[in-house]
Amino acid sequence: MPTASAGALVDDPTRARHDFDAFISHSSADAHFADELAQQLAVDGVECLVDDSNLRYAILLRKPLSASTSRGVMADVLAAFHLDRFIIPYPLDSTPLPQFLGSALQVDGQRDGAHMERLRVDIQCAPNRANEVAPTLARWSPLAKPLIEGVAAAQYHVLDAMLTNRQTAERANVSVDLALASAKQMAPVHPMVLTLAGYQCRTAYMLRHWDAIQAGRAPKDPLLEQGERCFFDALCMSPADANALSGLGSILFYERELDAADFFQRHATDIIKRCGTDYEAAQHALSLILRFRHRAPNPAAVEAEPQPRLS
Repeated sequence: MPTASAGALVDDPTRARHDFDAFISHSSADAHFADELAQQLAVDGVECLVDDSNLRYAILLRKPLSASTSRGVMADVLAAFHLDRFIIPYPLDSTPLPQFLGSALQVDGQRDGAHMERLRVDIQCAPNRANEVAPTLARWSPLAKPLIEGVAAAQYHVLDAMLTNRQTAERANVSVDLALASAKQMAPVHPMVLTLAGYQCRTAYMLRHWDAIQAGRAPKDPLLEQGERCFFDALCMSPADANALSGLGSILFYERELDAADFFQRHATDIIKRCGTDYEAAQHALSLILRFRHRAPNPAAVEAEPQPRLS
């Protein structure tokens, strides 16, 4: 039963691959279970690749406080979706799935003969495309919409000010924090509010570590983890949201997860371009990631990274 790293999220055509029937994504806590499941499926003629990125189909294993909080599993789920691969949820308990998979057919986590046979059939009959996205029921009050749009506009002003006067940017960002807190009270789980919260974490990180960023460094900070979680939460409801994808790419860039940053930023840029809207900011962010991936030993200062505009 082959295994490989889940870190490389982009298909690499130069690597020879066997045509596996399924890819199993799991948290580190569930590695032994995933291996055993793959071995059982192999007996039934279903070959699985455990933790790799060249997906044909995906099985999602989940446990509370492990896969549900595993950034690797969430990245695998989103990568499968954007690589147009079908996901078969295989929950080990009652932990909720990402909301966009709400209409997906789930396979019970038991491993008796009947359940394993059903899993085998589901894998072999799975469509060769991504899952249909379950509709989101997130709503906001009429009062929330102008406030949210105002927060988005104010975040751009902070980014602009950051390039010329950091003290002005810091003062303005305090006001943005207060406005965003009000938006969270009105629509705490709306995807756009979650996306703005993720960008706010990124902005706070940039203000706190601006000198280090200009020197080409990326200090560790809990703000990055908080921002990442906000973007993941938004994408759980709307996986094709280019703004959230771009924001996730920017967080992964500062976490120096450059392959993953490249993947998500590239897909964000493609979505914005297909929509016929201005994708200059997204393209700039992607260029920044690519330039850093191929940087010289002494890189030039990293520019402030613009974000795609929220619609």
